[in-house]
Amino acid sequence: MKIIDKYLFKNFARLYLIILGSFVAIFLVIEFFEKWSRFFSENPAFWDVVFYFLCRIPYIMVLSSPVAILLAGLFLMQYMSKHNETVAIRSAGISIKRMSAPLFAFGFLVTILLFVFGDTVMPWAEDTLVYIEIVKIKKQNKADIRVRSDIQYKDDKNRLYYIGFLDGYKNKIKNIDISIFNDDNHIVKKIHAEHGLWDTDSLHDNQDMKLTFYNGYIREFEDNKLVSYTNFEEQYFDDIHIQPEDLVKSTKKPDEMTVFELRDYIERLRRIGEKHQKELVEMNLKIAYPFVNVIMILFCIPLATLSKRGKSRGIGFVVAIAICFLYISMVRFGQSLGYNELLSPMMAAWFANIIFCALGLIGLFKTAT
Repeated sequence: MKIIDKYLFKNFARLYLIILGSFVAIFLVIEFFEKWSRFFSENPAFWDVVFYFLCRIPYIMVLSSPVAILLAGLFLMQYMSKHNETVAIRSAGISIKRMSAPLFAFGFLVTILLFVFGDTVMPWAEDTLVYIEIVKIKKQNKADIRVRSDIQYKDDKNRLYYIGFLDGYKNKIKNIDISIFNDDNHIVKKIHAEHGLWDTDSLHDNQDMKLTFYNGYIREFEDNKLVSYTNFEEQYFDDIHIQPEDLVKSTKKPDEMTVFELRDYIERLRRIGEKHQKELVEMNLKIAYPFVNVIMILFCIPLATLSKRGKSRGIGFVVAIAICFLYISMVRFGQSLGYNELLSPMMAAWFANIIFCALGLIGLFKTAT
């Protein structure tokens, strides 16, 4: 069996790389003709344009890999069926399920490689691509994420914050209003300060920086009536632990962040009470999507059986493309359900995988029997 396994693995890998390379080339040509007039009207440097399209390759590879896997398996099975190799293998007492083992091994290998590739190279490439397009080609300034104004949010302790301006480089905020409510949503305290400053000297052993407020006042209420008014020149509040990075809104898209960066960003959003359902769905999808490379192999043998006859070989190809487009549609459908909180983030991300895995297993076992 080792010889047959090596033969199947080698030929499957060869077909996969050829098809994947073809998809990358086709997508690059299409995108070039789509953007060349807009790019060259800006008179960009030649190597900036070249590097832009090179940075596009990782995204195309990750997106096209499931299609390449499915078509490679289909073409391999058709080739072996045409030359009666599958008949010879089955005559030797080897089942279809056992024969497909090298294909699944390759699928798992691709899944692992694309997960690592998609979580390291692709975020860097997408971030670089955005930088080249905005700064190098369009000659615009990229948004500064550490300088913001008019920041509003509500934390998990039912406190409303308004911050007029954040200077993340100086660790300083200006024009601060904090409204504190009781369990009945009645205001009990309001804090105002001209500015606040984080003490970087207090940053050690992964502890939060100390935030001190200056030139402000504290108003306390009871039954929505003012009962106390206190001015202060300098004040520190033990129960307020916001940090500069909590107020920095990322300009990166999820595709431009790794799983760990996305996880940290979600934690920051959670700390300050901002919605993070979309980011949770995207983080889970980054983990779930690579597994489609294994799932698509389940459809290879049933599709090869469908197009066994020469006249109907094109049917298998058409069905394979339709399966891939249907999978992408189901992924988008699961995303929308997750965004609208109709499904949990994990279930939304794995929604398409679960359905297609079930369909693939049904088709594989029916073909094997």
